[in-house]
Amino acid sequence: MRGLVWIVAVAALVVWSLLAWGVGSVVDTASDWAAANADLVSSSPGIIETLSWALGGLGSAGEVIVAVVWLIGVIVIVLIALAARYLARGGKLPGILRRG
Repeated sequence: MRGLVWIVAVAALVVWSLLAWGVGSVVDTASDWAAANADLVSSSPGIIETLSWALGGLGSAGEVIVAVVWLIGVIVIVLIALAARYLARGGKLPGILRRG
């Protein structure tokens, strides 16, 4: 049972990582596309430059947000696996964590 818990946890981590990678790729591609097409919004060079810069920065912020959400998801998956392992042991702590 404990081995199965870790196999499921690793599989969940792989799926979660692939999902985060895909979302990060979409965010990066969308922000690059929007920044490249900033000239469609206005013909003023100042507005185009500012908009392109802002959209590029938004893409960078989006990638950081994806990484933070990925890390939170990894922590949650590991905590769930640890809780499931604890419950699979009948609620007994490992020897190193027992008192007395």
